[in-house]
Amino acid sequence: MTSLETIRGSIDEVDEALVQLIEKRAELVQSLMSLKQEQGLSARIPEREEAIIIALHQRHGNHFTRQELEAIYRPIFDACVRMQLKK
Repeated sequence: MTSLETIRGSIDEVDEALVQLIEKRAELVQSLMSLKQEQGLSARIPEREEAIIIALHQRHGNHFTRQELEAIYRPIFDACVRMQLKK
């Protein structure tokens, strides 16, 4: 039988990996900024954000509703847009 502490330890490891992946996403967004500027694109592209959420829900909707995925990703999108606007 798996102990509560073991499962919590695994959750902590997943949380750490999630933050590392979000940071990697932010780094990729930074490299995207100059390309967007060259092409005259806005920092926020709502159609792209919507497409991401729809695709994620189609692939991973067995545990999360579309609204839940949006609630998870909206702050990430907002932070990435803020990051782009700072430069």
